[in-house]
Amino acid sequence: MFAGWNAEKVAVFREQFTRFINCVSINSKDKGEIVLGKYVFRAQQRLLDAIFNGLAEDKHDFKILKSRQLGISTLARALTLFWIGVHGGLNGYMVFDTAAHAEEARLELIGMIENLPPGFDFPKIKRQNRYMLQLDNDSRITFASAGVRQSKSSGTLGRGSGVNFVHASEMCSWDNDEGLESFLNTLSEEFPNRLYIWESTARGFNMWHEMWETARKSSAEVCCFLGWWTKDNQKIERTHPDFERYGLQPPTEIEIKKIVAVKEQYGWQITPEQLAWIRRKMDPNAEADGDAPAEYEGSNLKIQEQPWTEQEAFQMTGATFFEPEKLTEMANKFVSNKYKTYTYTAGIEFVDCRIYPAANAKSVQLKVWEEPEDDAVYVIAADPAFGANENNDRSACQVFRCYADGMDQVAEYAYPMVNTRQFAWVIASLLGHYSTVGGTGKADVYLIVELNGPGDGVWMELQSLKHQLRSSYTPKQVEEAGIRNIFQNVKNYIYNRSDSMGAGHNWQWKTTGPLKVSIMERLRDFTSNTMIHIRSLDTLVEMKSITREGDTIEAQGSKKDDRVMAMAMAVRCWEQRVRKTLINMSRTRAFERAKRNLTIKDQVALYGQNQLQSFFKAKAGARLRLQALLRRQSWRGRA
Repeated sequence: MFAGWNAEKVAVFREQFTRFINCVSINSKDKGEIVLGKYVFRAQQRLLDAIFNGLAEDKHDFKILKSRQLGISTLARALTLFWIGVHGGLNGYMVFDTAAHAEEARLELIGMIENLPPGFDFPKIKRQNRYMLQLDNDSRITFASAGVRQSKSSGTLGRGSGVNFVHASEMCSWDNDEGLESFLNTLSEEFPNRLYIWESTARGFNMWHEMWETARKSSAEVCCFLGWWTKDNQKIERTHPDFERYGLQPPTEIEIKKIVAVKEQYGWQITPEQLAWIRRKMDPNAEADGDAPAEYEGSNLKIQEQPWTEQEAFQMTGATFFEPEKLTEMANKFVSNKYKTYTYTAGIEFVDCRIYPAANAKSVQLKVWEEPEDDAVYVIAADPAFGANENNDRSACQVFRCYADGMDQVAEYAYPMVNTRQFAWVIASLLGHYSTVGGTGKADVYLIVELNGPGDGVWMELQSLKHQLRSSYTPKQVEEAGIRNIFQNVKNYIYNRSDSMGAGHNWQWKTTGPLKVSIMERLRDFTSNTMIHIRSLDTLVEMKSITREGDTIEAQGSKKDDRVMAMAMAVRCWEQRVRKTLINMSRTRAFERAKRNLTIKDQVALYGQNQLQSFFKAKAGARLRLQALLRRQSWRGRA
């Protein structure tokens, strides 16, 4: 067969594959032993359309986001088998979340081959064991499990192999970032008959979500969403008794929006019979009688299993302190993978500290979504490892830009392998970076540091660093790739701020039981009303594991809440030390956006107007205070 794929080649291949599945016998869940080609559901047909249409454009990488029980895995396995039967000499992998699922797939493929009708022209099994299947055309499938947890062998998946064929299943359950990264590096990008099929349900914001979002933006990959409505038998017929209970009520406002979204995005019109089915699935105990029409909204767990759209598929689940719906909304609105990543290397002194662009995902310590802007106001909150929570082993910093009506996350640091001195240097570098803009502009930065545990040592190092820089103990200037001139930036910060690393803009904080409840409750308040814009998916994942039992608010089990605690401290600093001033100056998000779009002349006029307003406010306040003083004196003088 000639190199590359086009519509003509696809038409021939699809015809052959149809003939193949009309000869393949499988054991189905609902009907027992069947011929696969005689029972191709609409969801499976849409899958084949997506794959073959993509191949016709010479695209070979397919991401399939699906709801539960659509028969996608079975059909994808049949396509897997046929692909290696037609193309000799392939080296492929079938990767699953667990070894049990890998073994299940291996046995199903062997059964498909052994049950083909006599005389059907298909390669025979040459060798097979629990880890591999090789045909006599020298195509080979290795069966592997990615694992649902990190392990010492996490990075060995596919290592040492050149792979040109993949069927990967249920990436939503993989907890193996290193393994996935290693595996992706083994895949061929040029082999003409390569095929990569990745299919999974959603189950929250995880590595599968990142793969899906990346594929959506790629011109070389094909995305296919298969919602609950793509399966033919997922409906309640009008003759069924349950139709009267679930199908007679007109669509609710929420359901109308979902019906419209499915029609606009996927070209499918939801029928009353289908609507009745999903209502029963979401709320099997709904009562038809009552004063108000029933709502059929299911839990986040149910929605992620049977989503209407790809946007609905990814749900924040399991949250008990923070509302899962709000976390999902936050993730969809604000989470961004458009950030710069950096790693720190530390020496004996601060002057030896360097910051470089991170080489890979494992080396990322700092993420920066937004660079500092002139005249902006920032809060930096720092929680050393074992500070606010003795079980947390990562030191974390959150950097937020502040407005009168909320806060936007602009940077985040989290890393376990850092001591108190080094963490103090990280804090200092962020202080310097976000207070010095372009060498000439300046921003206002507030700092809050947790003093519990090793926090006191961090604060002492910050004070020592201030003394060293002012006494020119370490006069050498440093410039490195990434965040540049950290030494000079920190030096400028200390010289230009009389209260640097002291009182005023800086807050030494100690988290006690009652204070932790207080700051976490306020964090929940501002998360619920979306005044806080969180861009870090890692932070939202931590938030979903937070629970409350009595006066104890913390992450479940061995989960961490380092990032969340630092964010809660940032909220306290903003609310008590920053927000009132910004409110008085009307510095909302909208105001700041408008100001950025002004000309220099307009900015000068606006500055003068604000200064004048501030002057009149101060004078009015002074008059009120004088009047109050005179009234008190007059009262005391009465007989």
